[in-house]
Amino acid sequence: MILSGVTKHIFEKDIKDILYMWNCQLKTIVPILPKVYTKEDIIELLKKYYPHEWKSVEIKYNYYTIKDRHIKRHKKRIRYNMQKPNSLIKNVSLFKKIINKEYQEQHYKKYNEIYKQNMENQLWDKRFPKIDRIDKKINKALSKTQQMCPSFFDKLIGFYERKNTSQSDRMYILAELKKYYSNKIIQFFFKLNDTELNKQLRVSAFYHLQSFNYQPRLRKQKYMQIHTKNKKRKEFLKNIYARERSRIKGNPQELEYRINNAKEEQKIKEYDFFISHSYLDGEEIQKLIAFLNRNNKNVFCDWICDNDYLKRKLLCKETLKVLEKRMEQSKAMIFVESDNSKKSQWCKYELNYFYNLKKPIYVIPKNFIQLGNFGIKAIDDLWFIEENLELSNLVRKLLI
Repeated sequence: MILSGVTKHIFEKDIKDILYMWNCQLKTIVPILPKVYTKEDIIELLKKYYPHEWKSVEIKYNYYTIKDRHIKRHKKRIRYNMQKPNSLIKNVSLFKKIINKEYQEQHYKKYNEIYKQNMENQLWDKRFPKIDRIDKKINKALSKTQQMCPSFFDKLIGFYERKNTSQSDRMYILAELKKYYSNKIIQFFFKLNDTELNKQLRVSAFYHLQSFNYQPRLRKQKYMQIHTKNKKRKEFLKNIYARERSRIKGNPQELEYRINNAKEEQKIKEYDFFISHSYLDGEEIQKLIAFLNRNNKNVFCDWICDNDYLKRKLLCKETLKVLEKRMEQSKAMIFVESDNSKKSQWCKYELNYFYNLKKPIYVIPKNFIQLGNFGIKAIDDLWFIEENLELSNLVRKLLI
């Protein structure tokens, strides 16, 4: 396996860190080994007491495997050939020791069930709070995303990777990608963390991966490689592009501007469902979105899809225009019916606007979601219809 100096160093450091991590973890596992155990038993114990750490190795394996696959497609010799976690662990010194036949025989003779149980309880008491803290961290990050890959993902990546895409536009594209979670998207963030020349973009990808506990390694600027023979472009990438910084303006006006001025990351968006709901029913809405995502449906929900722009303290006429655009980009609407949503002027306006688009509107009662029933049906009660809706209290208030 022949690697360039920097690439080789990063890969070898990753492997070295993984082996060291496992060696430390195995020291805590040895006292709780059963009287008779196999290689598989050891691995299962590691997965139980260090689940996130094991998963981080699986992610690294997938990442390097995908890179090799890409290299192979270009008819070049694969570079990494990383072993699967179950095979890689056989290179750990302590693992080799405890699977040795003589060691297992000694362990069998000295085995004490009471001691093993006590050590097991101590280890779990120590590990559970850490596992739980990481679980909560990951769940918090997941709650801000839709757990699926949108149909326009490849187009977004295409826009990002175009040579003439500005650093500022790439920041906006990255913000859109962060709203979704899937293996394909996570692998793209790993790629950015590894290869993106612009420091702000690379650091943004790094912290996004950290929020899901993937434990990436942040590349230093001086080690970033520039793959071009064009001297002028190389100078630009190294001394200008690499240092460029931009800030997303988090307000409805900025989003409306990008929508109306042909910014491509906004133009290509499409949603299977627009969720019309009251924010007071947030818990049920999250359950509904999770169900729809599991069925590969992409939905629009303002506090997930446009949360970096649409804030309740910044309500204005641009907020309304953005929501109208999102309804136009949606194939159908789901109205989550509750006492809260039927009193909401926002929901009433959304229902009227969507009805006039002549697109399907479905309804699901809030209590159905609470019971785990996600069956939707076409709305047949047009209670929301209002003539001259533009004169409603809601719109008048927004136009002041």
